[in-house]
Amino acid sequence: MVLRSTLLLTLAILAMMLTAGTMSAYIGFVIGSQALRAITQPDLSTDRKSNKQQQVDGQHKGLTIIDEKEILSEVENKINVKQKQSRLKQQAKEEKKSVARIQQQQEAESSSFPLRDTAGGVTLEVLQAHRQGDSLLLDVNLKNEGSETVNFLYSFLELKDDRGRFISVIPDNLPGQLPANGQNFTGTLKIPTVLLDNAQSLSLTLTDYPAQKLELKLTNIPVTR
Repeated sequence: MVLRSTLLLTLAILAMMLTAGTMSAYIGFVIGSQALRAITQPDLSTDRKSNKQQQVDGQHKGLTIIDEKEILSEVENKINVKQKQSRLKQQAKEEKKSVARIQQQQEAESSSFPLRDTAGGVTLEVLQAHRQGDSLLLDVNLKNEGSETVNFLYSFLELKDDRGRFISVIPDNLPGQLPANGQNFTGTLKIPTVLLDNAQSLSLTLTDYPAQKLELKLTNIPVTR
């Protein structure tokens, strides 16, 4: 009897221990499951983005960022250089045209000389016109192939521009008395350029003195520039 009671007690204790172990395991499982619910899975997309950003940043390493002001300044300098070259070309063209006009004018003027008029056996010639300082000089030649001596008073010499304005003139080395021997007498007529005032041509009239029967007249005398 005693042995049977002991065996039953032992079996009862083992059953209680087994039950207690099973309950403890179950309770531990439940508590562990609830604890794991509060833990979320890590966001792997953030890592992917970070890796991609690192790759992109790695690709841009070594690139130099140019300042916008430097670019604009360089463009402006190139534009200014082109404009300056264009102006220089235009100036060169204008200078060539100006030189060509001057040459044409000089050729036309040189082809106009000498200018000549004859009356009563007396000849008046303007051989050429040229500049000297602030004056325009007319080289003049007089010759008397008539039968009588002719007298001139050069204060009565009349000089006009193409606008009809009277211009003062200074005679130099011209004879007051022109003998009838056919000899050439050369002198100059000096005209201050300030009096010309953009005149293009001149006309000259010379009469004898005091009779004033002889009149020598030259027109379209070009004004040399």
